[in-house]
Amino acid sequence: MNHNFYFMAGLPRAGSTLLKSIINQNPNIYTQPVTPVMELMYHNEQYFLTSEQYIGYPNPEGAYKLISNIIENYYFKVEKPIIIDHNRAWANNIERLKTYITPNPKIICPVRDISEILTSFITMIHRNSDEVSFIDQTLIDKGFTVDDDNRCQYLMSDEGIVEQALWAQSQAFIRNETDHLLMVEYDDIVNTPQETMDRIYNFLEIDGYKHDFNNVKNNHRESEKQWNLKDMHHVRNKVQKISKKPEDVLSPFILNKYSKLEYWKYPNNTYLENDSNK
Repeated sequence: MNHNFYFMAGLPRAGSTLLKSIINQNPNIYTQPVTPVMELMYHNEQYFLTSEQYIGYPNPEGAYKLISNIIENYYFKVEKPIIIDHNRAWANNIERLKTYITPNPKIICPVRDISEILTSFITMIHRNSDEVSFIDQTLIDKGFTVDDDNRCQYLMSDEGIVEQALWAQSQAFIRNETDHLLMVEYDDIVNTPQETMDRIYNFLEIDGYKHDFNNVKNNHRESEKQWNLKDMHHVRNKVQKISKKPEDVLSPFILNKYSKLEYWKYPNNTYLENDSNK
């Protein structure tokens, strides 16, 4: 069957797993953990641009058809009519979506204050202190002291998972492509879930659905081996906010260093100014 495709990007520890678990209650929608669809499209595109075999005898219609059919072929077993593909890089690939999939891509972006994201990571590391997380292993490999300040600074470095997602999403703001994005705050997901879902359905321009927020299940739980952090994608049955306050977990140095980087909330944000000059 031919599917209608929508997309999800956003930030880590901002409620994307919870949101997808809620969305999957809808019998007409399918979504799952992060997929390689975007990377498959990108690498195939790069192949056609650089391959001697292709350049010697190009077939642009065939190349276009191959790339544009990647997403449909990836989901060929899915019998639900609507699919939401999750990849944090989608917000930085809106033109690619327009070229190969849909002229009007719609991307849901779960977001959260940076201090709360960092608090979530640090709390999870403390809870799994008997394991060496991917963050700690990186610090060890680089010869840095393993402490909470360095953990946060690694997450916010150019190779850190938080900064990479923050940067990818920022590109849509720099390119004035935000009409294709719906920013969904974590606090809205957990505090006003039905209103938030209604807003998402309105953005996607599809029929709404009455969800059960006291019986949420993650039926597509992904492997956590690459992160070495237990319960990184755990979802509680009841939608509610249970998290520590940043000021109770993070140092004043970290709280100050990463204050007000949320460019989707603060106009004239220095993050966008600094990034556009890179």
